[in-house]
Amino acid sequence: MTYTLSMTSRNVAALLLVVALVGTASVAVSACTSFALFGERTLYGMNFDYPPNEIRFSIEDHEAGAVFIGSFWMGDHYGRTVGMNEHGLFSSDQMVSPLRAAVDELGDDEMYIWNAFYDGLRTCTSVVEVLDLIGDRRLVQYPSLALHNLFADTSGDAMVVEAGTPENAITRIDGPFLVMTNFNNSDFSGTPLDAIFGDGADRYRAAYRMLENHVEPLDIDQAFDILESTSQPAGSCKTRYSLVASPEALTIYIALERDYDHIWMISLRERTIETYRGFYTQHTLQLDEIGVTGPTLLVLAEQPLRSMLGQIRSPNWIWLALLTGALVVACVLFAAMSKI
Repeated sequence: MTYTLSMTSRNVAALLLVVALVGTASVAVSACTSFALFGERTLYGMNFDYPPNEIRFSIEDHEAGAVFIGSFWMGDHYGRTVGMNEHGLFSSDQMVSPLRAAVDELGDDEMYIWNAFYDGLRTCTSVVEVLDLIGDRRLVQYPSLALHNLFADTSGDAMVVEAGTPENAITRIDGPFLVMTNFNNSDFSGTPLDAIFGDGADRYRAAYRMLENHVEPLDIDQAFDILESTSQPAGSCKTRYSLVASPEALTIYIALERDYDHIWMISLRERTIETYRGFYTQHTLQLDEIGVTGPTLLVLAEQPLRSMLGQIRSPNWIWLALLTGALVVACVLFAAMSKI
């Protein structure tokens, strides 16, 4: 874009404001933490950190079979950001900084990194197949959206896929786990943990140390402990949900809005989402490509409490009062008889 020297001071001020807002937005969405751990039990985890919006969970049908998808409303459609298919292939799609290999138009030998994420889940069964899917194509970025992907499968293979310069940057797993936040993993291959810097470096170190020191086998609660330790409780980009996925059981566990006392469970086999822990009553919903939104789940979680309060405010309070009075009389009589 070219600006002439005849721009007014008002034009300049407006331009600077737009630049500042764009810069602020870029920093705000630099969040999310994901990991894959292999051992006696394989578990994947992700925190989805983002400004207030509507989140959604769904199950889609594709070439690779059933695919769980976590997405969020982008103004005119839901943007997919994490998923696991029925073969246990997992992927998370997160912001990365700095932006590299951005193009306005896709070349014949290029592939947007978001498409690697989504097409991988839709058509592949393993990390190796994702690499075959990418092939010799150069991974590139949208100019306004810098992303990188973590892939993991049931064989113990995992990688972080990034757009590099001049070629793709692939970081393969070297050990029992792999972590991704918001800096380019490929920039720090072989770097000591304390020397890593960039967006999300503190969260990366926290997750890394907890995974490094965990006691086998890692269970669902311990996995949520790792996500809670790297969650964002304040700021413009809070943790909207935390997710733990078990590829062996094909189940996904979700804590909404940093509430780790109430956990939902999604079954890829049954295509359902249900209350798993911390709820007064049981709810089970079928999941399809339309899915269920976060606000819907939060309303369901509040219903039992509202029902209990409603009963207390209803005519049933009379029976409650009578019962309370009877208990008081019984206590008085018992005390009197004890003195005899």
